[in-house]
Amino acid sequence: LELRNTRPLDPDMLALFIDGKYVEVKEGDRLRPACIYVVVGLGRDGKKRVLACVTHPGRENLEDWKKVLRSLVERGLRRVLHIAQDDFPGLLGVVRGLFARSDSQLCIVHMLRNARSHLAKSDAAEFVQRIRTIKASWDPDLAAKQFDDLCNHFSAAYPSFIAEISKKRDHYLSFLKYPEAIRRTFSTTNAVEAVNGQLERLRRNSGGYFQSDDTLKLKLGLSITFLEEGNWASPAAGVRSCLHQLNAMFQKRFEEDSE
Repeated sequence: LELRNTRPLDPDMLALFIDGKYVEVKEGDRLRPACIYVVVGLGRDGKKRVLACVTHPGRENLEDWKKVLRSLVERGLRRVLHIAQDDFPGLLGVVRGLFARSDSQLCIVHMLRNARSHLAKSDAAEFVQRIRTIKASWDPDLAAKQFDDLCNHFSAAYPSFIAEISKKRDHYLSFLKYPEAIRRTFSTTNAVEAVNGQLERLRRNSGGYFQSDDTLKLKLGLSITFLEEGNWASPAAGVRSCLHQLNAMFQKRFEEDSE
């Protein structure tokens, strides 16, 4: 795991998916909180791999995210086409500062979870349905108009929540710039959830927490190896079907860098 977190990186990636996972680790006779900071990369060969998987004590925080993301640059990462993340406070600005030419995507799934907690049940159901319609739109301009209409519809009843997502509209809809086959993948941080899902099963099987830092790191390393040598050993069907298009988009955006 330490080697994975320090080895040199390919300078070019089609996408990054970043998210944090809260866990508890036993320390003496007490449980202490920790956050696992995970970055999954989609290479230009279409394969997913874990670029960083770092555990820090305490709750998820911006300073630890800065360390994790800066380490990617220090290890050689330079050019990324698309970055998907959740809307953790301040994280969008950090990502934009480090990867200014990348498209920044805020996770649609996280937004829908937040909507269910902020909106009344009947309104949340309507909100979710309208977002699904927007996700299926073939035209980014039409999707942007539908998103604005959605925000106008709910703004009076839920001013704070709607104001927050309205100003970040373009980041929620960034995935619509890409081929249809990859849009679902690019709209969320679900690539990280594959790692978190493996870890969650291990956590439950060990009684709801990890016995030590070493145990946690061991199980993280096993989970990542299992994914990369299993489901991630070859490109997913959706990625494979549009890999040529994605690489062409990458080349077009960054071609001036190599001139």
